[in-house]
Amino acid sequence: PGVVRGEMPAAFSQQALDAQAVAERTFICYHMAGGRKDAHPEADVCTSPACCSAYVSQEDAAARWGDKAEEYETKVQQAVRDTDGQIILYDGSPILAAFHSSSAGVTADSGDVWSSSLPYLHSVESPEGEDTVPNYYSVKEIPAAEFQQTFLAAHPEASFAGAPETWVTGRMENASGRVETVTIGGVTVEGTEVRSLYGLRSACFTAEAAADRVTFHVTGFGHGVGMSQYGANQLAAEGKTWQDILHWYYTDVTIGPYG
Repeated sequence: PGVVRGEMPAAFSQQALDAQAVAERTFICYHMAGGRKDAHPEADVCTSPACCSAYVSQEDAAARWGDKAEEYETKVQQAVRDTDGQIILYDGSPILAAFHSSSAGVTADSGDVWSSSLPYLHSVESPEGEDTVPNYYSVKEIPAAEFQQTFLAAHPEASFAGAPETWVTGRMENASGRVETVTIGGVTVEGTEVRSLYGLRSACFTAEAAADRVTFHVTGFGHGVGMSQYGANQLAAEGKTWQDILHWYYTDVTIGPYG
């Protein structure tokens, strides 16, 4: 329950919360099967969202939810009960049940974001959009000097000697509409690196450079792999069950008990 509280808005539909509970349980089983991380050899998983999963206690959640606390806690507990013991399996093993906040109409293939492609994490359509996702479109402006300094720290061979319109060129998209590669200061880098360097909400972006600033226009939020949470909520609103949602986002998987 603590991880469901931490990872998905409790205002979401019950079937979306149920899907999140299964994804979380699967994520934990996946890491337990793979061995403990060097970052925390004393524990299977930790409560840092940057490392494993976000976790929020019932007390902290109640303080955040206010007069909705009882209703939302009931939904979270029901999500765990509804799906008790159920995880997502591929060839009998728990999958890396990746998820993210929202996609720009299409999720990303795992191979476009990470070093290898997993057979159950392919790109699929996702139904959320600007009408259902807060801050679906976002803008980030970075002073030109800061933009250059940040990139030069990672790529000292880059040069910004030319006019601003030459700083960011050669933008190439992958099949899911995210930036595959882009050339900055004459150095070609992956879109995922640009997202990390400049703290962008996703790798689905365009960039406009001027003498005083560089402006990023970004769509969606997250790495884009696996289940979109806002997409799951939209599917639930359309009448899909938690099982339907999981089969929508994870390819050729089964759902059942593990071990």
